[in-house]
Order: sequence, then C-alpha cells, then structure tokens
Amino acid sequence: MQSQPDWPPEPGTLRPSPFPHPVLHALHGLARVLLFPAYWALDQLLGCWAPMARPRCQTWLSAAAGAGAALLLLLLVGLPLALPGLLLWLLLQAWRRPFCYQPPPQCWAPPTPWRPPAEPTRCFSFLSANLCLLPDGLARFSNLPHSQRRAEAVGAVLLTGLRPSRYGATGCRPPGPGAPCGVLIATVPAGLDFVCLQEVFDLRTARRLVSCLAPNMGPVLYDVGTFGLQPGPHLKLLGSGLLLASRYPLLRAAFRSFPHARREDALASKGLLSAQAQLGILDGRRIVGFLHCTHLHAPSEDGPLRCKQLTLLLDWAEQFEAESRQSDEAVAFSVLLGDLNFDNCSLDHAQEQEHQLFSRFRDPCRLGTRREQPWALGTILSTSTLHHSVACSPEMLRRALEQEEGRHRYLAGPARGGHQAKPWQGRRLDYITYRGMPTGPLSPEVEQVTFSTAFAGLTDHLAVGLRLRVSMPP
Repeated sequence: MQSQPDWPPEPGTLRPSPFPHPVLHALHGLARVLLFPAYWALDQLLGCWAPMARPRCQTWLSAAAGAGAALLLLLLVGLPLALPGLLLWLLLQAWRRPFCYQPPPQCWAPPTPWRPPAEPTRCFSFLSANLCLLPDGLARFSNLPHSQRRAEAVGAVLLTGLRPSRYGATGCRPPGPGAPCGVLIATVPAGLDFVCLQEVFDLRTARRLVSCLAPNMGPVLYDVGTFGLQPGPHLKLLGSGLLLASRYPLLRAAFRSFPHARREDALASKGLLSAQAQLGILDGRRIVGFLHCTHLHAPSEDGPLRCKQLTLLLDWAEQFEAESRQSDEAVAFSVLLGDLNFDNCSLDHAQEQEHQLFSRFRDPCRLGTRREQPWALGTILSTSTLHHSVACSPEMLRRALEQEEGRHRYLAGPARGGHQAKPWQGRRLDYITYRGMPTGPLSPEVEQVTFSTAFAGLTDHLAVGLRLRVSMPP
C-alpha cells in the first residue's frame, strides 16, 4: 500500500540562510553594517537632487545646500568603513545562494491539503504588484519618497487580503455562465494564496514585508538576486526586487539572472524566480503548482532585449519544472506573473506582443495582438498625478478609473506610436498568465481577474489579481 505524503511537507533544500555556513552569514552581516553609513548618506544625497523633490525657491536651495554638506561629510566619514565592507561583501557573493528563505513560524497552519475527488474543485488566488520600494533616494525619482513608511503601509494593506474567503474552504464561487470577467476593486482580494511583489529592492523594506507576511501567510522568498561581479563582467549592486509569499508549503525554489542589461537596469540583477508548492494529495501522490515570478528590462525602447529575456525565462521555466517534477506528481497549474514592462497597445512593443510567451501561457486579459478584453485596465499610473487626493485614496481612485475621463487623467498614456483604444484602457504592464498540463488529471480555468487600487498613494502601479479554479474533469 502506497504511503501518504507528509503534510505539511519538509521544505527540502530550502534553508533560511543564503550561506552554507553560519560564519559566512555572520561575515555578510558585518559587511552590511560597515557599508550602511556611506550607503545611507549617498542614498539621501541622490534624493536631494530628484526632479520631483526640487521646488524652485531660494529657501529650498539654502536648506538643500546645508543638508547636502552634512550628508557629504557623513559620506566621507563613512568611506573608510565602506571600502573594506565592500571588498568583504563582494568576496562573500561567491558562496551566496541567490535568495533568502523565511520559513513560517512553528505555530503556522497551512490550508488543509486538497484531496480530490472527495473535494473535486479548489480555487487559488494570486496577486502581483510592483511597489517601487527602491532605496529612498532612487524612489524619489519616481515621485515616491519614504520607502520605509510605504513598506509599513503596504504590509498593513496586504494583511487585509489574507483573511479567509467568504466562499468557504475551497474559496470558489458557485460556477457562473460565460467567459471570465475582470473587476476593479479598492481592496486587496480576500483569501490570497500566492503574492508576488516586484521592485522590493531595499532590504530594510523587504524585511518589514517579511515580518508581516511570514507569520500571517506562510513561507517567503526575498532578497532575490545574484550580487557582486557577474560574468560579462557586470557589477550587480541591486537584487531582482522580487519577493514571493505562499500560503502553501514550498518544496523547491531557484533563481536565474538575465545575462544582459542596459542603462538604469545595468546594476540590478533582474531574472526569473521559480518555486514549486505542494497543494494537496491525489491517490497518494503530491499535487503541486509552479510559480514563475519576474520583472523584465525597463527602458521602453529596448524591445529586442526584452524579447531575449522572454525567451530565456520560458526555457528556464520548462527546465525548472522538469527538474522539480516527479513522475507521479499531479500538476494543478503553472503561473507566470510580474511586471513585463511592455503593453498590448503600443506599436513600439510589437515584438513583445507577438512573442511565443502568449502561445505557451494564457493571458486572460488579452484577445490578441493589440486587442484587449473590454474589461482589461492599464496598470501603470501617471507619475505627475500620484499625489493628487484622488490618486491617494483607493476608493476615490477606483471610482475615477471607472470613467474614461478618470482613466485619461490618472493612468499613464501610450508610448510613442501607441494605439489608444476606445474607450481608453491605459497601458497594462503587469501580467498574470497561466497554463495547465495537457496530459494531467487536473485542469485550471479562470474564475476572475481583479485590478486593485488598494495601494493608491503607495506605488505607481495597480495590483493585479487572478483566481484560478482547478478541477478534475469528469
């Protein structure tokens, strides 16, 4: 008789420290301490010269000159500590695994395992959001200062999405007729199972989010990226900015860094974070799901580079799934989500819009090349109106975006040569795509897509949610 898999399962190769030995972990902490004074002073100096932070008046110039002189002095004082700290930090990257794993607390209780056919259907809820949690000085260039405060507020908002779904243990609505629909909401969807965040570049903000998510949700992968000197050679001082939290146990994870980057992305280690989660048990076999989180190259005109990254991540996703999946496992879904930095309306993005990604994964918001579902919505906000009272209120922004006039005012306009749909929907840069296993016993289908203004005033993107209904065909 076949033995039943453990629940919750052991996390396998996942260990909390990204280093193989405690001494290396301690030395890495020491290197960060040595670097911090100079890093903080340089970050604040950059923030002083952000275009959004410079009112043109004599009073501001005098205050800025005084603050700049003090920060420059602190930077000079911190350099003797920063230089050996930087050398130690660079050396230690050779032994560092490209992510940190925060296990859930001892008292953590994962969802009850899904056991079809006794429970024929279960729904899973995904959320993707770009939070622009860069070091504070860099974030000011996007008109989004106070990264630490924003991280605290983001954590509080996410907690509201971790409450149980009102549809019971499976979280599924009663089946309805017709195609899936999209809705615009002012809150985070209830009953979240998987959360993928982008642009959590600042480690202090990442730790604030982890301290909120791990006790209330489950395991978290953060501080993701390959740092230091990389083949090329390239110097990577920022990570990928990716953070993944799961309500279900994680079995395995891997990160692969894109080999090429340019301009403002040159110092960041963007790539693909892949994870395997166990969802339940079917006839003594594990039911698993795969998640692939990414954030593509940002400069709008670099379409060919984004296409190379899309091709790479498709290959990496296939490789990870093949290496992780055991022959007797049942796969419920494979989900690819994140900020892809191209839309489905701009002529400048024609190459990306026709990429094979959309033949391998299903995008529920897309009807075809430069054709969107009538309910689809742009996810990038206009930087110039981020601090208007309407744009800072989730409910007021939701009401505004329900009207075409509000979408024109608060959503970013099309890139050069863009096609303005009528009614205007905005530029959708944030995607959640999915696929099933054609020969497997489980079949996923979309129940609902959500566009959320819950992070209004905290970031320059709308959050995107997806509910997948997974069932055993009769």
